[in-house]
Formats: sequence, structure tokens, C-alpha cells
Amino acid sequence: MVEVRIPSTMVLNDYHLYNIEIQFESGVQVHKLSKRFSDFVEFKKELEDSLHKTIPYSLPSKFTALYQSRATTIEQRRVGLAEFLNGLLNDEQLRTHKLVGEFLYLPENTFTQEKEVPRLSQIEWLEVSKEVKSLLQSVRSKLFAKQANLFECKRILDTCEARIDQLNKYVHNDELGAGEVRRRKALVDQQRHECNELRVLSRGVATATEKPTFKRSLGKAKETEATKPLDNEQLYQQQQLLMNKQDTELDQLRSILNRQKQIGLTINEELSVQNELLQGLENQVDSSQQKMNSAKKKIGRIL
Repeated sequence: MVEVRIPSTMVLNDYHLYNIEIQFESGVQVHKLSKRFSDFVEFKKELEDSLHKTIPYSLPSKFTALYQSRATTIEQRRVGLAEFLNGLLNDEQLRTHKLVGEFLYLPENTFTQEKEVPRLSQIEWLEVSKEVKSLLQSVRSKLFAKQANLFECKRILDTCEARIDQLNKYVHNDELGAGEVRRRKALVDQQRHECNELRVLSRGVATATEKPTFKRSLGKAKETEATKPLDNEQLYQQQQLLMNKQDTELDQLRSILNRQKQIGLTINEELSVQNELLQGLENQVDSSQQKMNSAKKKIGRIL
């Protein structure tokens, strides 16, 4: 059974976001994301249009009572949206629909893997490891593109995590020696570390690409629940802590960028070496072909 919770909400750029947590029965890891209420309305319409029928799970009302407070409306929607997702993700027919996976940024085959995770042979283990390497390279390329598709990057990284968990499960094999097991374990740890770094990097890119708001506000700035109990000195200390935290995050981001740059240079050197080897092999083949043609002519003269 899949359990969906919406424990909290937050406001971002004048929009109210509902923080969603999805707990799958196949493991302890929780899948987290945030959505607006209007996102749910649009998603439900698209899903029903695709199915050509109404689904048996309803959303909270888009309309509010005349004298109902904003906080009450948000709380009712928080509870109603959690019920909607619980029903949807525990419906074996609907939860595998492509639109559901795209809306919730779920890795491919999330629910088919849940039923059965096949044991990997030695060759299959290596193939999955190569797939993870290729996916990580794909995310790296997308993040450094002019227009980074962050949703697609997150989806690929979620798939990477699922594959890495599968690799980690079958690191040990009765037919493998201790040295090969250690090598596999080191490879899985390295790929997991790189996956985590790319996820942090994608968050940094998301923050950097957020459109600033240039709305002019008149009058006194609005107090928040966090700042109301603070005096001027405490507010100053809080701002200093936030700035220090941001500096630390920037230093981490800079370190990750340097590491990704180094990885890119290493891959480029690797490709250059491979190209040289292929060129050498091609020259050898041409030389061998010429020798064979020469030998055929000599044999022809003799015969």
C-alpha cells in the first residue's frame, strides 16, 4: 500500500504550495515534491480527457464559502488533496498511467518494480551500472544547457536512485571474489555520491533561474510568524545566520561545479584516447587489407 501525506504548506511567489510526501511499500525512502492546487485541477482534467471518463477520486472544491477564512480553505484542501492522491496511487489501474508519473515526478516503472525486483546476473549488473553512468552524464549535460529542463533532470535522478538501490542490493554474489565485491561497492558508492551532487546542483540551478519579482510595495513591510517575536538585534542575528548559511551553500555549490567540470574533462580525455585507439585500429586494418590485396595479386601471377 502507498501512503501519501501532506504535512505542511508554504507560500512561494504569492502561490500556495502543498508539500507532498509519498511513502512506497517497497522501501523506507520518501518521495517529496510540492504542488499548487491549480496544478491538481489541471492534472485531473488532463487525466480524465486522456481516459475519456471521470475518475472515482474527487478534489476539494475550487470555491470557498463567503465567510470562510483563507486558513480554513487551505486546511480543507490539504486534507482533501492527500485523500485524492491516496486513492489514485492505490488504484492499480490508474497509478501506472503516464500522466500520473509525470505529474508526481515518479521514476519509470515505479510500481512494476515494487511487485518484483529480479535478481541481477553478473552481466546484467554491469549493464545497469553502465545505464546509471549514462543517465548521470545525461543529467550533467541537461543542467549545463542554456535552458535546463529541471523537471526532466529530477525524473532522471529519481530513476538513477532506483537503479543504484538495485545495484547495491546485488553487490554481493556467490561467484565473485572479495576484490570484485569491494570494486562493485566502491562503484555504487561513487555513483550514489555523484547522483546526490547532481541533485544539489539542480536545486542550485533552480534557485538561480527563479524569476525575481519587481513588485513595488508601499508602506510598512509585513511581519511574518518567524519575525514577530524578534527584536531588532535578534532580527540582525537571524539575517547574519541566513547569510552565513547561503555562503556555505554557495561554497558547496562551487565545489560541486568544480568536481563536475573535472569529471567532464576526464570524460573528454577518455573519449580522445578511445578515438586515437580507433584511428590506430583503422590504420592497421587498412594496412592489413593492402597486404592481403598484394598477396592475392602475387598468388594470381603464380597460378
